[in-house]
Amino acid sequence: MEYRGDDELTDAELAAAETELRMLLARWGEPQMAVPPANLSARIVRQLSAPPPVRRSWYRWVLVLPVLFMLIGGWGLLIDSSGPAMLLGDPETGLGRLVLAMILIAKPLWNLWLSAAWWLLPGLLLFLGVGWFWWRLIVDTPLAEVQEVH
Repeated sequence: MEYRGDDELTDAELAAAETELRMLLARWGEPQMAVPPANLSARIVRQLSAPPPVRRSWYRWVLVLPVLFMLIGGWGLLIDSSGPAMLLGDPETGLGRLVLAMILIAKPLWNLWLSAAWWLLPGLLLFLGVGWFWWRLIVDTPLAEVQEVH
């Protein structure tokens, strides 16, 4: 079904409605021009430029928590598997078992990477270096010669 716009007013109807509205407002003495308060813009700008201080302490933890988790995971991988589980109560508790299981799953993967894929790190560094060098060449090379017309 198509919308036909039957409820839209014509220009003549709009002019008549505006005239009637102005007559009704004139009966009540409206609209009246009022003098704006002194220094209105200065007060508004002063209120906008001084927001109340917001204390956000959670943003510090955004940086600290991943490093803390990596340190605890490294401790579990390299030194003692049950150490991080002991921090959470005991390896017999639910959360302790979860942490211990994650560490015991990660240990063989870590050892596999150390024994077979240690060469990936220098390869990754070489790849990043070549990519950076290529990007510098592309950025520094002009796309076209611009000649001025006299």
